Amino acid sequence: MKKMTETSVCLSFCALLCLALFIGCSDKESGVAGATSETTNGIAVVVMDNAGQPLPQARITLFSKTDLAQIESAVSNDSGLAHFDSLAEECSSGNCFVEGIAGADSSLMNWEAFEPTDSSVAEIELAPSASLTIRTGAAEDEKLFELLHLESTPYTAARSGSDYVFAHVPAGMFTVLAGDSAVATFSLDAGAEADALIRIPELTREYVFEDFEDGDSLNNFAATHKNFGWYYVASGASSWVKPDTAEGFASAIEDGASGKILSMQFTQADSGYLLLGTHLGLDTGYYDLSALTAIRMKVRGDCELNIALEHYREVGDNTYRKALWTAQASQEWTEIVLRPGQEILNEENLQVPWAEISNEIGIFSIFVSSGTFLQIDEIVFEGIDSMDN
Repeated sequence: MKKMTETSVCLSFCALLCLALFIGCSDKESGVAGATSETTNGIAVVVMDNAGQPLPQARITLFSKTDLAQIESAVSNDSGLAHFDSLAEECSSGNCFVEGIAGADSSLMNWEAFEPTDSSVAEIELAPSASLTIRTGAAEDEKLFELLHLESTPYTAARSGSDYVFAHVPAGMFTVLAGDSAVATFSLDAGAEADALIRIPELTREYVFEDFEDGDSLNNFAATHKNFGWYYVASGASSWVKPDTAEGFASAIEDGASGKILSMQFTQADSGYLLLGTHLGLDTGYYDLSALTAIRMKVRGDCELNIALEHYREVGDNTYRKALWTAQASQEWTEIVLRPGQEILNEENLQVPWAEISNEIGIFSIFVSSGTFLQIDEIVFEGIDSMDN
């Protein structure tokens, strides 16, 4: 997506004709907020959705480019037409932004440069708003920015723990600032739910639990703490095709576009399940992961995943209390992000809040549902840089 630049607004002959009729009407006839029969130098704005349909009750606001101060606001009528009583000098000189917001919870938005001319009708298209969550991977008690904001916009995100959330922002390309310093640049598609890590020197903590680069069946934690590595279990009529019991786990590790990946194939049935898992240490070992802020994984496949961090103590035959998250793999490589506090709770299946078990974690597990294949790369624990406890 290209960075938003100043563009001239579209002029429509039909819209101009409507404006001429509109200006000649009384308030009662036009139904446009702020219109009067004496108005001759105002701005009319036609507000549409991305399907070209008029949007009533949209709030249109003009902002100064100089200091982002609000200049004037108007609300569109049933025909999607909004009207400003006067053409501000700074807008006519190209020193103005226009914001459009409509729908429940700001579901439709627009932010762009605005440079109309006298007696023109501007067309403003609102698209589904995006959200942006910025992770830092830092400890919650560490000194971070109090807030972040999007450059040349009024949109800010306050700190929540070690994260920052822009809940509703327009689509476009934006530079994120901390004060006057650029932190990162993001391109946000309409309706996107972006979730990204920014690394802050000496504050961001990451532990690469597994990247499969060594080509063996041991997770990276085994380099410093003895464990038995990865295991794969099939139950009932479901079965693993790759890896298989004859060639072992390492047979599913292959070269990818940028290093080694785990590439698995399987068959699913109505009965049974598939499990990929590894103990963090020995069978009765456990580690305090309460500082964890997110798990991120790169996956590709056609299956649904249930990903769990499990308590070390067995409560039944190979059953453990667990914090569990769900994700859907797609045909393209996707980075999924799993957050403490967003786990799926189900007491019957021993799925518990993360806080109940986070300081005594013994197992990392992936339960595979549906589909025929799954590829994994880079399993990273954010918020910790070691598990030496």
